[in-house]
Amino acid sequence: MTGPLYMLGAFSQQTGLVIALVIGFLFGFVLERAGFADSRNLTNIFYFRDMRVLRVMFSAIVTAMAGLIVLSWLGLFDYSVLLQYSILKTYFWPQLVGGLIFGLGFVVGGYCPGTAVVGVASGKLDSIIFLVGIIAGIWVFAAGFPIWGAFYKSADLGRMTLWGVFGMSKEVVAGAVIVMALVAFFLAGLGEKWAPYDK
Repeated sequence: MTGPLYMLGAFSQQTGLVIALVIGFLFGFVLERAGFADSRNLTNIFYFRDMRVLRVMFSAIVTAMAGLIVLSWLGLFDYSVLLQYSILKTYFWPQLVGGLIFGLGFVVGGYCPGTAVVGVASGKLDSIIFLVGIIAGIWVFAAGFPIWGAFYKSADLGRMTLWGVFGMSKEVVAGAVIVMALVAFFLAGLGEKWAPYDK
């Protein structure tokens, strides 16, 4: 591994855990301040009433993407390490099915795992019920893994990236994503005007 940001071996396990705890706390704090501890704020995106989920998450994606590119220019980040260790493999059909199940759970329950934990910390009863459901689902999945384990590992496409799929440079893809974000923000504003939400 090259570059200061990937010399993680310099940290002890205890230091790494402390860093992870601090980052997790800050992430949860930002989610709570963005209103993601309330399922109504999360599900309103499906009615175009409140598009804060799109704005916050798309902003986070663009910020992280642009930051990694700048760090790579400065020699502080190595994309080859990212491709080798951090990006999960793409299992097309299993992940498509998983995405549909996840999306359905999001629509019905109003939370994703991270926001459910934030909701629990904020004292939301519905988030506690949702989190119990997640844990139960994990146990059911683990118990039934001998049945669907083969499907879980099927359609292996390896570690994929947008720039690899489209054969473009990282910078061009990043520019396209930024344009997508700006367009999405504009359309989100139109959607909120079309379906106003009385807060």
